[in-house]
Amino acid sequence: MYDEYQGHGEQIDMALIIRTATERDAETVGELTERAYRADGFPISDEYAARLRDATTRINKATVLVAEMDDRIVATVTLATHENPLTEIAKPDELEVRMLAVAPEERRQGVAETLMSAAMKHAQNLGLKALVLSTEPPMSSARRLYEKLGFTRQPDRDWPVGDYDLLVYRRDVKPS
Repeated sequence: MYDEYQGHGEQIDMALIIRTATERDAETVGELTERAYRADGFPISDEYAARLRDATTRINKATVLVAEMDDRIVATVTLATHENPLTEIAKPDELEVRMLAVAPEERRQGVAETLMSAAMKHAQNLGLKALVLSTEPPMSSARRLYEKLGFTRQPDRDWPVGDYDLLVYRRDVKPS
């Protein structure tokens, strides 16, 4: 388990705390995730919106981190290991990043970078070698963020969803 983010949270700077989500956070996390995805202007089916809102399943089956600012959850990310039922692409030595979402009004303040740093630390603590994630082709802002953080495209691992392929990215993490 990831002790630093269990319950008490870690103070990242004067305004942002990263902690592990609890079931009490599920409704807020779900609503935030859907709102963040919709803010990007991409069409979201009712079925996918329901998956985005279902934070209870993610909290119970994986590690869900939240970023709090002024006692408000402003961002979230789900982390799943290879054997986790929520994993779609992770290999045994990788941690999969799922559903990174930052409240639209809190973007461009380093919140996503801070959450991704916590994800890297979590992978290190688990003894894993890399983070992997999938993103949609139209999500150019997300792709720029991932590339800025050192993720590289893995085109041989892209996989189909509907009418397009999801793009896979990977970043090695340093051993702890």
